[in-house]
Amino acid sequence: MKKTQSEYESRVIVGPHGVAAEEDHLVMGKVVGIGVGALVIFVAGMVWAWRIQVRTMAEMQPDGPPPRPAAMGQYEIGIVNQRIFEQDWHAVDKIGGQQQALGAGWGDQPGVKAHPKLDEAMERVINEARTPPPPPAPAPAPETAPAPGTPASPRQ
Repeated sequence: MKKTQSEYESRVIVGPHGVAAEEDHLVMGKVVGIGVGALVIFVAGMVWAWRIQVRTMAEMQPDGPPPRPAAMGQYEIGIVNQRIFEQDWHAVDKIGGQQQALGAGWGDQPGVKAHPKLDEAMERVINEARTPPPPPAPAPAPETAPAPGTPASPRQ
């Protein structure tokens, strides 16, 4: 059925700046039908992919999955740390011990320092940098060449 001019004009919306736009007409039945159809196709694809995976796993491992490896769950396998970095405190403990040893000094005998504290060592380096280096040793005098006509002495 064809709309009359007055029906057409009654659905035109005129904005504040004089822009005219027609009212939207959505057929919700079609929109919902397409959405439901897409979901059905998606679910069918999921079931199909799951069946392919189950069949392939049964073909590849007829006796079931292999047993759990003996090294599973250890802190380190080979040279690879197996824990997540955020959960691993070994590095923090190691660096903390090294920093404590650097700050307090350490030695073979209890209570004996084998090296100065870090601040003392840095002060010594700064003081050594401020003092000028000793003057270089004088260069040795060059050997003179023999006069022409005199035989050169054999060196042994």
